Formats: sequence, C-alpha cells, structure tokens
Amino acid sequence: MIIEYENRMRQYSTPDKVFRYFATLQAQHHDQHEVFMTPDDFLRSMTPGVKQPDGLGLDQYRRYDPKNISQRLNLDLDEDSIFYKLGSSGLITFSDYIFLLTVLSTSRRHFEIAFRMFDLNGDGDVDCEEFEKVAALIRQQSSIGSRHRDHANTGNTFKGINSALTTYFFGPKLNQKLTIEKFLDFQHQLQKEILSLEFQRKQPVDGQLSNREFVAVMKNRLLRGLEKPKDTVDGQLSNREFVAVMKNRLLRGLEKPKDTGFVKLMHSLIKCARDTKPAILDF
Repeated sequence: MIIEYENRMRQYSTPDKVFRYFATLQAQHHDQHEVFMTPDDFLRSMTPGVKQPDGLGLDQYRRYDPKNISQRLNLDLDEDSIFYKLGSSGLITFSDYIFLLTVLSTSRRHFEIAFRMFDLNGDGDVDCEEFEKVAALIRQQSSIGSRHRDHANTGNTFKGINSALTTYFFGPKLNQKLTIEKFLDFQHQLQKEILSLEFQRKQPVDGQLSNREFVAVMKNRLLRGLEKPKDTVDGQLSNREFVAVMKNRLLRGLEKPKDTGFVKLMHSLIKCARDTKPAILDF
C-alpha cells in the first residue's frame, strides 16, 4: 500500500510535494530551515517501487548540520561527480531539483533550438542572462514547470540556478559564454551518473547485471517492448554497457515535454526574429 501511494505521488503530485516527501535532510541556518535531497533521494524520487526509508516522509527529515564534522555525509560519489557542480556538499536544494528534472526531461533538440533563439549575436553561445531566459522558457514548457507552483509557506520556491552551477557554466565573474556543446555535455554527464547510481543500487555482482535485473530496472518506465540487449556476454551487462543502452532513453518516468506546443512557440519566435534580424538568425 505504501509503495502504491508513493508511486501515485511520483506520477501525479506537484514537484513541491514530491520534493518534501522524498528529501531526507533538513539544515538550520539561523532562524530558517532548508531541506535537501541527497543524490540517492533524487534517484528514489524518480524510481517507482523504491520505498522511502522508514520514519521519513512528507515533512519528516533527519537534522543535518554541515558545520558538524561528525555529521559529514558519505554520499559515495566520485570526486568529479556532477552533483558536486551544484555545491561542495553534493546536496540538492529545491531549486536544484526543479532544474535537474527539467534538464533530464528535455530533449537535446529543444535545448539546441532554445540556445539558437536566444543567441542574439549569432556566435552560438549564450551569456548568463541569456541562459536564464533559455532555462525559464524550457521549464515553462515542460511538464515539471507546468505542475510547479511556488509555495512560500513551505520554503519551496524556485530561486533560479544556484551560484555554484552558474560559476561552473560562466566562470567566477560570470563573464564567460556557455556553448551548447558544454551544456549538452552537462546533460549527458547527469544522465550517465543517474544511470550509474541506479546500476549500483542493484548491487551488481562483479560489476555485472543479469538481463533480468536490467529489465527490472526499467519496470514502470516509458520503455515498452524492450528486447534483451544483444551485445552482452553470458547474458550480463557491465556498467558501461548499461549506460550505453540507456543513455538516449532516459526520461526517468517523467512525462514527455509538451513537444507540439514548445516547437510551435519556438518556430514562431524564430520566424519573428528572422523577419526583424535576418542577418543574426540565419538557419
């Protein structure tokens, strides 16, 4: 019953409620509290059938003091983990949660279109201000953005992309440009790391998953009629093979973005820009 309830929550609840349910840590800053997800919480929030730890649930958290050395978290992440791009602790705020879900549920093509739309000088790159517009437009057109409403009473309001990530994208002075290639590499690394975390969650023997375990990973996903992978040895999948098979199929149980509306909007904007600035936007 609990697992069924959690599965319905993943599918139908607002991002605010999903975050508050599956996050496990709460830190106090002076008189205010902030809730965090670990990467494992983030994965669990998207994975049907994986139960929240006992004693934790909606607005029920473990207290976490980042200044307390004895409370240092063992997140079991590589030193170059994409989650450390969010901050030195590797934890995920609500704003990070919304941003990461948007990145995971949006196709490369949509990002390529949006980058070209806001690349007003035609050099193929966007600055920090232009990227905020790209991210806002993508978010508004995604199923995540359409379901999200800021909730000031819970503290779960979208505050934009965090400073650590903007520094990674645009440099310490925020005066560098972000190329579509660098951003798509970030998206790829995020997808790859999520898949690797899920692979490790299955506790593979000698770094291998059986075909049955692989199919179990995909249960309740938007993948139908999946054949057994053909390029395996002895019916096993290595970590690398697992990521390779899945990297272009990763929607993480999220609804597909509103493709028709998004593409119509972007093509309308591009047509308008062409009519007024034909030399800048030459497709």
